[in-house]
Amino acid sequence: EAAGFIERVGEIHYTSTRTVTVDMDRLRRNRLMVPGSDENLGEAYKLLRTRIVQRTRREGRNALMVSGPLPNEGKTLTTINLAMALSQEVGQTVLLVDGDLRHPSVHRYLDLPPGPGLVDCLTSGYPVAKSLVHIEGLANLVVLPAGRSTTRSAELLSSPLMADLVQELKHYYPDRYVLFDLPPLLYADPLAFAPLVDGIILVVAAGSTTREEITGALETLQEFPVLGCVLN
Repeated sequence: EAAGFIERVGEIHYTSTRTVTVDMDRLRRNRLMVPGSDENLGEAYKLLRTRIVQRTRREGRNALMVSGPLPNEGKTLTTINLAMALSQEVGQTVLLVDGDLRHPSVHRYLDLPPGPGLVDCLTSGYPVAKSLVHIEGLANLVVLPAGRSTTRSAELLSSPLMADLVQELKHYYPDRYVLFDLPPLLYADPLAFAPLVDGIILVVAAGSTTREEITGALETLQEFPVLGCVLN
């Protein structure tokens, strides 16, 4: 569970966006915050949502990146559940982007069918609108999967095309949060992408991530707007 943060107005009509039906029981088994999930888990993410909204909404900071010092700290699960919690806020829509182009996993957690994604948009000009996915039953949440994996992730994430895409996603819906799930800071990807976002959330694993590793991650990102750390 996420704990401790150092924090439907109208219906959306999906036109180009693919709408898919998934097994909600499978999502619950994946520890995702869907209807019928553990209430304690839900409350933890609602608290995290509140903290983030307090730190970002007034200044219009809606493009946020999630990373962590090390692999296997729960950053992807945290990002997805935070996106779900934010999408349940009245009048709030959320776009969840799988920016872990090395090892994409958002689609696996959400049980999404194969299809085009961010890599296709950046490398072959595939339309973003046709890459978006809406999960039936999860109102106000849209997903941009990574698509296929690539070894050129750092170059793609720091490209002018990616910068333009972030600005487009950020401003197209002014009441929308855009959450990017990035690889851990062992890779160059998060540092290359950090200049494009309004805020950074670090996920650290309770009883696993050391103080030195957290301090090192914060020092690496010291020039950028780190909102805080989530103890997972």
